Amino acid sequence: MSGGKHVLIDGQQRITAIMAANLETSSVNSPAFNTFLAAQIHLNCSSLFIRGTMISDLLDISGDVHHIFPKAYLRRQGIDTKGRYNQVAKYTYLDTQVNKAIGDEAPCIYFGKVLEQCASGYAVIGNVADRDALKRNLEENAIPESVVGMEAEDYDRFLEERRRRMARLIEGYYKGL
Repeated sequence: MSGGKHVLIDGQQRITAIMAANLETSSVNSPAFNTFLAAQIHLNCSSLFIRGTMISDLLDISGDVHHIFPKAYLRRQGIDTKGRYNQVAKYTYLDTQVNKAIGDEAPCIYFGKVLEQCASGYAVIGNVADRDALKRNLEENAIPESVVGMEAEDYDRFLEERRRRMARLIEGYYKGL
């Protein structure tokens, strides 16, 4: 019996790995990315940095697609081929005002500001103003907590981890259907 269970677990891991590999694309119209968005909608996920503004709300009202590692920032750091800087694993939907507040800074800069607002309780970027809420918000958006200290040299590691997290979120969605 345990042999069969082992095979099933290995099979689930393979499926998650295949889904993560399918997220290695720059097309926002890819089936894998659209499935990720469907999973976020089904699971009632809030947008990054704003509790209560759901991903579904932003898709309905044309929220902004934000590059977690902003394109202009990556290009300044020498990552200048479209296939590299436009990976869907770095996309998330944001409220327009939050997107403007972030600009094209490195993740360690704007996440640092969010960490400061969590310490002070005074929100400047979005409305997430405590560490527990930030942790939940990152989980809902399949973003690793380590992003708060990341710069351009961490980009590939970020993409790999985010793809795995996105695939796990999709897997949770699928199992809940």
